[in-house]
Amino acid sequence: MGWFAYAIAWIAAALFWALAASWGSQRPPRETVLYGFLAMGPAALMGLGIWALSGLVDLNWRSRRFLGLHALSLAAFVAVYATSWIWPDVVTGNGATALSSVRRSPVLVWNLLMGTWLYLLVAGFSYAIRAQRRARAVEAAAAEARLLAQQAQLAALRARINPHFLYNALHTVGALIGRDPRRADQALEQLGDLLRYVLDAGEQVPFRREWAFIQDYLAFEQLRLGERLRVESEVDTSAGSVLAPPLVLQPLVENAVRHGLADRAEGGRILVAARIDGQQLVLTVDDDGAGALAGEGTGIGVSSVRERLRVLYGDAASVEAGPRARGFGVTLRLPVRTDEELAS
Repeated sequence: MGWFAYAIAWIAAALFWALAASWGSQRPPRETVLYGFLAMGPAALMGLGIWALSGLVDLNWRSRRFLGLHALSLAAFVAVYATSWIWPDVVTGNGATALSSVRRSPVLVWNLLMGTWLYLLVAGFSYAIRAQRRARAVEAAAAEARLLAQQAQLAALRARINPHFLYNALHTVGALIGRDPRRADQALEQLGDLLRYVLDAGEQVPFRREWAFIQDYLAFEQLRLGERLRVESEVDTSAGSVLAPPLVLQPLVENAVRHGLADRAEGGRILVAARIDGQQLVLTVDDDGAGALAGEGTGIGVSSVRERLRVLYGDAASVEAGPRARGFGVTLRLPVRTDEELAS
């Protein structure tokens, strides 16, 4: 409950009551203001008790406990409120005269009705606020559960990708040891740099880091394939600050190299592109090899990327994979999110 708003509401009610009491009355302003606060002050204090009671007793019109406790509380509230207008006389020492006048005054009936209305109003607001808070708590718990489920799913996907990457990277180093030990040593050094990114990156990184990793990865593969692997890039510098999942391109590039180009004597070309299209980051990996015929687009590559994007972005991201005029291509569309948006 907003205690400041609660206090302001009752102060406003007291001033309104003082204004209503002074209408057509010969009482001085000071006395009418005192009357207003003596009428509404006890009601405000007892309203705190109603708030506490709403937390102890659930709203249930069929419950005897609910009806009984609120009946007693209502009686006490109305009794105090209905007699509050005589309190100035009690304070000044004229309590006996004031009490005798209560029984004869038509104001008593009005105060009984007004007190009942105030009680129901405060109780209604109390239960409404508590219901809203419970709904928010349930919503927050559900959101936290969804987040934990997403994180667990992402962790499982990443746990599947990382060993796959490591296995293939070690296979590359092993292929070099027999025929070119010097290049094998160089590949091991590069593998250490690649593994640091794989193990240290968070759930999302600026795309410039992912692109730097892909460049290092392709250089690592070129140690094995040499001039047979030709790399082209069309990366818009404005895409560098946009957040992307780490290793979102690596499985696609690996597919293009291993399934599209590695088994061809003449090798082939890989194009990696990144651009901003409205509110989307568009990433493309194309090759001119035999990927579509060799089954590229199946297995851990495209399927893992599609699943990760679904978990992270839902329907806001998409994956398009299929044959090109020659070779195979995959296009990813991710919503544009930046470091500043993530921090806020």
